[in-house]
Amino acid sequence: MARKTLTALLVAFALIGLADSVYLTWDHGVFKADPTAYGGGMCGVGSGCHEAHLSSLSELPIPGVQTGLPTGLVALAFYAVFLGLTLWRHRLARDENGGETATLSRLAGLQVWLAALATLWSLSLLAYSLSQGFLCKFCAVLYVVNPVLLVLTWRARGDANRPFLAATGRTVFSRPALVAAVGMAVLLAGGYFAYRTALLSARHKPAVLDSGPGKRFDTAQRPTQGPATAPVHIVEFADFECPHCKIGFKTLEEVFAERKDVRLTFLNFPLDNACNSLVDRPFHLRACELATIGECAHEQGRFFDVAPLLFEAFPTPELLSKIADLGLDRPALEACMKDGRALERVKGDVAAGIAARLEGTPAVFMNGVLVGGVRSKEDLFELIEQAKARPATSATPPAPPAEPPK
Repeated sequence: MARKTLTALLVAFALIGLADSVYLTWDHGVFKADPTAYGGGMCGVGSGCHEAHLSSLSELPIPGVQTGLPTGLVALAFYAVFLGLTLWRHRLARDENGGETATLSRLAGLQVWLAALATLWSLSLLAYSLSQGFLCKFCAVLYVVNPVLLVLTWRARGDANRPFLAATGRTVFSRPALVAAVGMAVLLAGGYFAYRTALLSARHKPAVLDSGPGKRFDTAQRPTQGPATAPVHIVEFADFECPHCKIGFKTLEEVFAERKDVRLTFLNFPLDNACNSLVDRPFHLRACELATIGECAHEQGRFFDVAPLLFEAFPTPELLSKIADLGLDRPALEACMKDGRALERVKGDVAAGIAARLEGTPAVFMNGVLVGGVRSKEDLFELIEQAKARPATSATPPAPPAEPPK
């Protein structure tokens, strides 16, 4: 294959990778800013992108910082550097009239190694995602791009007779490698600063309660705590396999413990196609089961005691043992799980969520007004004060608390 053709292909696939990683980074930021408002991006909920953002591999942890480094941003820096190395190599080859120089040879070797590492990383991510039962479409683009870059860089080495591995030391400790490392570091530092600044700005918008009409929910006989006369009624839709729901539930429990003017109701919205028609493929595979166990605990008046265990998603036998240790009747719990009544109540919650146009979890309503997903305690306190000016909007008069306040 002609050198110009190889260079053009390398540039084209590097640009595809760059564009794809820009989208993945942006989409991840949208998701992290408010998981509730995230509609699955260009993939849709339950089709791969949403699951990828929930994965622990979607970000690289940074010690002492809550906001991790998005994997998409690492890819973005990689393709930008790879593109720069390709153009540098093309300029050297053109200026030398096709001659092989030491720098040109080391550039070629460096690109092979970079493409090989990217391919190994892609294969690891692909294996992990398939083991978890999902495939992110936009991630899959990179799973194709990286092996193609590896093949092209190998073909474009120039000196095919030179032992490749023997030159590894000179390649790693070379000027092109140093330029690539510095370029990656600068792009990652600058990109992370811009990403984190934008994310914090999106998360810290003023807490303002929407003035539009609120939703009405039938909360009679649903898991509820707090006085029936409370001026503010918070309704939380959540999924026990959703990491953000776990955080949001804990925050709302802390708010409830500190406020006597709040009534809190929990409604199920498992992102599991076994009981949620909005999800068109397997996603949170135990979410419906966990929601059913929660409903059975509610029958014994202990939902809010059991909910923290449900968010830990222990294997079912272990979970039931831990619930029994709290003093619940395990045989009654197991009988409830089998008779179908609890699952029907879960489906009733799901229907209410779909009617409210939910696309994800958590979703928190305050006197019928959606206030987002995970909110800080400070935001929730401010929103509670604003909500006092609005009437509560339960569709039926709330029943007396089924479970005593803690």
